[in-house]
Amino acid sequence: MKALTVFALVAAVFTDARPVPHPLALVSRAVNDSDIYANWPTYDELPLHPSFPTKAAWGVWGESDELGSLNHIRNETILAAKSEIQLGRAFNLNLELSMPDPPLNTNRRPLIHAIQPFPGYQDDVITLNTQISTQFDGLRHFPYSTNQSRDTYQFYNDLITFDDIMAPGGSSTLGVQNAAQKGIAGRGILLDWARWMDSKNATFDAFNSTVISPAELDAVAKWQGLDPASFAKPGDFLIVRTGFTQQYLALSAHEQGVLPYGDDTFIGMEASDEMLRWLWDKKLALVGGDNPAFESLPLGLGFIDGVQRSLHQVFIGGWGQSIGAFMDCWHEVTLMNTATVEFLNLENLAAACDELKRYSFFFTIQNLNVVGGIASPPNAMAIL
Repeated sequence: MKALTVFALVAAVFTDARPVPHPLALVSRAVNDSDIYANWPTYDELPLHPSFPTKAAWGVWGESDELGSLNHIRNETILAAKSEIQLGRAFNLNLELSMPDPPLNTNRRPLIHAIQPFPGYQDDVITLNTQISTQFDGLRHFPYSTNQSRDTYQFYNDLITFDDIMAPGGSSTLGVQNAAQKGIAGRGILLDWARWMDSKNATFDAFNSTVISPAELDAVAKWQGLDPASFAKPGDFLIVRTGFTQQYLALSAHEQGVLPYGDDTFIGMEASDEMLRWLWDKKLALVGGDNPAFESLPLGLGFIDGVQRSLHQVFIGGWGQSIGAFMDCWHEVTLMNTATVEFLNLENLAAACDELKRYSFFFTIQNLNVVGGIASPPNAMAIL
């Protein structure tokens, strides 16, 4: 009788057992549309759960969120950005799709452009790797690793795995179509680090691992007549001109051709807690630059919360932040929730901003609406 009672109790325990919830369900922030920054965590409070990757922002926008930092874009931020259009001068921020040629990452195939003739008309067919020219990195591009091992790779909010992405007819979760359907528009801010360096007669080599610190970005803002403490507003797009594009275009064809065979050491932002705190506090919708990876290369040389990490890990895998830039030559694992654009063509815009002494503008991106896509040409434009 006693054995039967014990058996019944054990059976009852197993019958009433419930699945252990994912930590995201326990700690995710409830987002209130009337005050989207209520209970906004500080940088020091990241991550929201100790099992999440270093400084990840998983759950900050909710446990099932697929937009990350693009959530900073609101109806009101787009409407407020209308006032930036004063002259009606539009600037293309995209390099030619075939640039750089050859691609800086030699594993990526160059663009193929073919003309397809028909009786009385013609089409063209373009085949390209979305990472070889100006690009918008989606949230499927870069996972985060807790120990620099492929066995621990995790994508933003732990929503998908490599197997999900590669499965036949697989998941569309975290695909670049989310950004296309969201719509990316608002106020852009240019920090012209390269022109600031020129103003001091300071030389620099964009093809070395030159590191740009947040203190230098504040100095650039002050030099441009901006208040370092308030020049950025929530939902803004921060664009940094490093001078990489200018120096790349000044190379001879031969020098451009041999550049990809170097050591992949290029100028960019420093990977550090100071830089991440500086960016997190500004609540930016997107960061971008004219250099290959926004941060300096090679990746993974900086220390974040005492652990060797890259900004890519924090931005894409941890914060859900895409990256935009002039080109993307090489990546290592990173962790953030911030949109980024790489290899932006900033030369004409920067010259106009310097002439007008005005560094804010209306900014827009319309990436390709590819379900399950990894990255896209950004089709980026600035309007003064």
